[in-house]
Amino acid sequence: MKKKHKRELFKIILSVVLLGTAALLLNLLPIDYTNTGFFIMRICIYAAVYLILGFDIIKGALKNVFSGDLLDERFLMTVASVAAFFIGEYVEGIAVIIFYSIGELFQDIAVGKSRNMISATAGLRVDTCRMVTDEGVADKDPGEVPVGSLIEVRPGERIPIDGVVVEGLSGIDTSSLTGESAPRSAGPGDNVFGGTLSTDGLLRIRTTKTAENSSQERIISLVEEASMNKSVTERFITKFARVYTPAVVILAVILAIIPSIITGDWSRWVKTAIMFLVVSCPCALVVSIPLAFFAGVGKSSKEGVLVKGAEYLERLAEVESWVFDKTGTVTSGSFAVREAVPTEGFDRKTLLDLAYTVESGSNHPIAEAIAKYALGQGAVSVCVDGGAFKELPGLGAELNTGDFVIRAGNLRYARKIAGKNFTPIGSGTEVYVFRNGDYVGAFGLGDNVRSGVKEAFDDLRKKCGAGRIVMLSGDRDGACKEIAEKCGFDEYRSELLPEGKIRALSEIIQKTKKSTVYVGDGINDAPVLALADVGVAMGGVGQDAAVEAADCIIMNDDIAKLVRASEISRKTVRIARQNVVFAIGVKLLVLLLAATGFGVMWVAVFADVGVLILAILNSLRVMRG
Repeated sequence: MKKKHKRELFKIILSVVLLGTAALLLNLLPIDYTNTGFFIMRICIYAAVYLILGFDIIKGALKNVFSGDLLDERFLMTVASVAAFFIGEYVEGIAVIIFYSIGELFQDIAVGKSRNMISATAGLRVDTCRMVTDEGVADKDPGEVPVGSLIEVRPGERIPIDGVVVEGLSGIDTSSLTGESAPRSAGPGDNVFGGTLSTDGLLRIRTTKTAENSSQERIISLVEEASMNKSVTERFITKFARVYTPAVVILAVILAIIPSIITGDWSRWVKTAIMFLVVSCPCALVVSIPLAFFAGVGKSSKEGVLVKGAEYLERLAEVESWVFDKTGTVTSGSFAVREAVPTEGFDRKTLLDLAYTVESGSNHPIAEAIAKYALGQGAVSVCVDGGAFKELPGLGAELNTGDFVIRAGNLRYARKIAGKNFTPIGSGTEVYVFRNGDYVGAFGLGDNVRSGVKEAFDDLRKKCGAGRIVMLSGDRDGACKEIAEKCGFDEYRSELLPEGKIRALSEIIQKTKKSTVYVGDGINDAPVLALADVGVAMGGVGQDAAVEAADCIIMNDDIAKLVRASEISRKTVRIARQNVVFAIGVKLLVLLLAATGFGVMWVAVFADVGVLILAILNSLRVMRG
């Protein structure tokens, strides 16, 4: 508990003790209250107890009045408690302030606890970076370290900036970014990310980004922005409170005046109006609903699932269709060349050289696998000056060397070059290589399904109510069919160009009554991620495209995290709705009792502060489990 919370708790306890002592003594002692002196003394004693907590509340209410925010909860509590004093209900007036203060304390502690879960991401930020220079190792502000610098990270220190290990070997604890508890090993050539922890070895790292663009800074910004993004439920409650509170204040004034004029019993009806005001405060709704979503976003980020706002968390709770990209999402994206088959008239060496020359210019996983394989087989580039390289999305790539054009791509591209009757070498993933218009040969590649995908799909159906699970891919039908059967997809669509994926997803969205989620690797899927109700990027730690395009980012490659994200979202929405029903139900009941002249102040206090505390405690259940 923070110092300010302890201070507030002390004031509450002091007020309770003093109120109890004053009430006991003033009722037990033989005091003649018809005597003006004793009457004034009684008021002064109760007023002193009242001001211990009430001074700050009255001060806040007056400040809000002058700033134009008239009808907030402080104003309502001030009017209700001061009015109680005017009709001689001193104990009830002080009780209103005490219980309101208890509610405020609970609220502040709860919000702080939830905020700490989110702001813990700020702990990823590193204030000092050890930069290796010609003179030795010097401590620098990470913001002053340019891209391409050599930095040193010692055992037990956080990596300050994204980069590539050039020297050393260490375990890397990525739990702060991915929620993954098991450390992974990193050595020369491995990418490492800012905010992760080097556990047991000295590393020298060549930076690939500036500090402000590193993974931890993007994550901190994302989570901070997420806490500001309101859900549909939150926006409704905000609008509701703006209309509801003024309406209740007007009704309270009417309730105090009209029945009093008719009956002449001003004491009864003013007290009823005060109860009406106490009950009317919408604190339970205004506080507990955002708190529930705030806690949901925080819980998700702690487990390595970054949700960019409460709006997307709410949509995740009611997903009917789950749509997945294949390569790099359902499969590992780590392709391996299984065969290299030159056609008649060309030798294997020519095929490898041409393939290496064109594919080394692409960053597509398939192209990288072929280039790596060809280089390992002794291939060399046949283009001296680099040539003119061109990426062809959904087809392949081409390179104009000046003397000839090398083309490499899928079956669709091969048939575009050689004609519709071109015969494939198999039914899996193949890349066909051409020199000008001459077919040189082909590569057969394989890609493995990620571990746990089928089990995750089963859980999406059983635990999360998934209606259908669909795969969209630009790969060959044979390769897609094999993956679909292994994973348990309800349906799949193959050989889709980027615009084909958009059309296919649009059709799925039109046929889906609830939300549609698209899950991709964040590299080539930005348009489709943006189109879906919720775009989810896998492996987002190092993917700029994922961070920009997706609404939700799984910070490692574990598809099972989708199940956890869905469970958190469903629990969050369920708790938020429970708070709405409970708070409105209790308030309407007590308002009805108060309006008809029944009920007592203690019931009114419970309907406000008691409901607030219960709603806050209910909201905090999001962070458990």
